[in-house]
Amino acid sequence: MNPSKRNSLDEWVRRVSEEEMPIFGHTVQQVVSVAEDENAPIAELARVILQDASMTARVLKLANSVYYNPHTQQISTISRAVVVLGFTTVRSMCLSIALVDSFVQGAPRDRLTRELARAIHAAVQARTVALVRGDESPEEVFIATLLYHLGDLAFWCFSGEVGDRLDTLLRQPGITPEQAEMEVLGFPLRQLTASLVKEWRINDLLSATLRNPDSKEVRSRTITLCHQLARAAEKGWEGGRLQQLTLELAEITGQSDKAVSATLHQNARDAARIAGYYGAAAAAAVIPLPRGEQVVGEEELNIPEYPEPDGMLQLRILRELALLLDDPQSDFNLVMELVLEGIYRGTGMDRTLFALLTPDRRGLRAKFALGGERDALTGSFHFTRHPQEENVFFQLLDKPAPLWFDPVRRQEQRRWQSHQLAEAVGRAPFFAAPIVVNGRAIGLFFADRALSERALDEESFESFKHFAQQAGLGLGHLAQRRR
Repeated sequence: MNPSKRNSLDEWVRRVSEEEMPIFGHTVQQVVSVAEDENAPIAELARVILQDASMTARVLKLANSVYYNPHTQQISTISRAVVVLGFTTVRSMCLSIALVDSFVQGAPRDRLTRELARAIHAAVQARTVALVRGDESPEEVFIATLLYHLGDLAFWCFSGEVGDRLDTLLRQPGITPEQAEMEVLGFPLRQLTASLVKEWRINDLLSATLRNPDSKEVRSRTITLCHQLARAAEKGWEGGRLQQLTLELAEITGQSDKAVSATLHQNARDAARIAGYYGAAAAAAVIPLPRGEQVVGEEELNIPEYPEPDGMLQLRILRELALLLDDPQSDFNLVMELVLEGIYRGTGMDRTLFALLTPDRRGLRAKFALGGERDALTGSFHFTRHPQEENVFFQLLDKPAPLWFDPVRRQEQRRWQSHQLAEAVGRAPFFAAPIVVNGRAIGLFFADRALSERALDEESFESFKHFAQQAGLGLGHLAQRRR
């Protein structure tokens, strides 16, 4: 490749990464960094998802689908989804939703819709093949297959007038896609895919398959065969090419071609439903179904900007907390994450935070938070005892009792107002409650509705107190079990 073509490719990588898909790139980096850190708690993945209300709703929708949850075990929280379905499955959902969200908000193009439909269809087929084979990580296969034509997806979403020129050229007879891409762009779109995958450090399997698409290695072969199958199915499920691909997949899985054919048909139905769960209704509608079946449309998810109080969700989360405490694999971080999610989503708060006392009990530091502006809140929420200065949080911890802080309505609280408090949490009313384990306060929960400016109320305060109490009881239970 000559230097001008290299510059052209580099410019597209920069444009996609920094201008067109920065949110996807940021989400990928967050999820990948959690996955690469062996010491990171599973709960950290839940926090990455919970900061996005749309992603939260879609992950839970997927987690309760028959495709991911065949035993239909009700999953009400992201924390529980990670425990029940596993880290890699929820991570896969997270990356997939971020990807689809990036493209469905772009310019509507027929080629983009078809590419996205093929990607989702092929990924669902490949994951099932990997499961049947007993693959050690079917989700890695799923993500690698979903992103196998990432460059094509990004190009058709953001290409503008250049895309119009390539589209016109592709319609001419006798020209291959790669020839047309070289003519218009100076590089094939598969190179854009490879560069984006390298830039975002997404998936080693995907990188290896892109380097050698003709590899006979079974996982790479699964990826390429399933993409060929998704494309062939668009011409009908009875075609000769599709029958040939069915035989090749039967060889990989060790099943009969009849059994594989039935599975492929069901996978197509699942793919259309999952595309709908992702929010890609247009792509769902063009995934080819067997025997001319029609896609059953999914209801649009109603996703409020801020969580609304939900009594039924509170009860389900409390049940999930009881199940978690019976699980020998549960730990401090998982318990606290589930309680935080209960306060945030069940009680309907804008932001909530858990803070721990330092071992000498002279400092109070945020450990993790959920909701809007969580990083800013976590960064500012740190306090140190001073003998000459009253602090509302240390008062609450020394004489453990829940607090509804609203000095405008409660004059006796005005002595706790301070510049430091306002700098840390703002001036809106808030709830705070100590976490008491075996009679001793170890930290506290904080929650408010400062961002939406919604009023706090007595019912929400009672729910908040109950979650804080259950956290203390749960941590006490864990401590006793480990003695």
